[in-house]
Amino acid sequence: MLTPWTQLPPTVLGRLGEDLSVSAQRLMQERGLSDLARAELQRWESLGLELQTLVHALGASARPDDESLPLLEAAQAVRRQWLPELARRGLRLTVEGEAVAVNGQAAQLQHALDLMVAHGLAAGSALTLQVSAEPEGPPALTLRGPGSPPDSAEVHGQLLQWLARALQWPLDRPRLREGEWALRLRLGSPDAPAPADADADDALPRRHWTTQDRVLVIDPDDRTRSVAAALLRGAGLRGDCVASLGQAEDALRDGVPSTVVCGYPLEQAGVQALRALMEATRPGLRWVELVDAPFVFAAGSADGRLPARISRNDLANTLLPSLAD
Repeated sequence: MLTPWTQLPPTVLGRLGEDLSVSAQRLMQERGLSDLARAELQRWESLGLELQTLVHALGASARPDDESLPLLEAAQAVRRQWLPELARRGLRLTVEGEAVAVNGQAAQLQHALDLMVAHGLAAGSALTLQVSAEPEGPPALTLRGPGSPPDSAEVHGQLLQWLARALQWPLDRPRLREGEWALRLRLGSPDAPAPADADADDALPRRHWTTQDRVLVIDPDDRTRSVAAALLRGAGLRGDCVASLGQAEDALRDGVPSTVVCGYPLEQAGVQALRALMEATRPGLRWVELVDAPFVFAAGSADGRLPARISRNDLANTLLPSLAD
């Protein structure tokens, strides 16, 4: 099944990244900037470049034919590219595994490898990247290290989740002995049976939305509701877009939705009561918070306990992906 990313205009996302990085570069030329302000602008510039690279990896401009990609060679090449940063941090990355190939696009594989390594470095420990040919399924890339895993909310980990969803590459965390962690990306169809050693992980997506899902959007802003309604309609999803909590309660007469996208703060008493009412009928209700902060794309948890969070002003790029568990 096509993922939400295939419904989006990636060129818009790429232009956003370009404008963000160019604006950050221009502001950094201003005199009298504090070190803190300069560091923040550098962070925004990096995020803009990340967005542009992601669009390139997804083939926004052109979609070349798939080719046979040697995974072990690709992993070794990524390691060489990361050597300066590894040396700066005093860390080590080891590549091991089998000489196996996968059909795909080099830019997508390159970006996935870069995001895996960048996410793993956030753990602050030595890393091992293993290439393996799975006996019953597509080849896999497994990154592992000692100690505690990197925070699932880390930006490169979040971007890796979006990329994996877009390409339908299953992402999971295999169970290891105590004191070790691993992150595995299988480079193929999600229809292949998951290995028995895979732990359910709330931070990783497990399914995509379907046209049977019903979405309830609650937001006082007219423009937000209009954009959301158009996106849901274009994706073939059933959706109600209402302005108030009272109208949301009225909408429940048609049944409890599978997902709620809400622009009212979750800590607001009325919102908590409404959520509790719906969860009594539908345990695991997915909740997506709309926030005013730019470039927010927290995936949330598949069981609904941890809400997803997306930017109100960037719905064209975040709404449909946020509906994936």
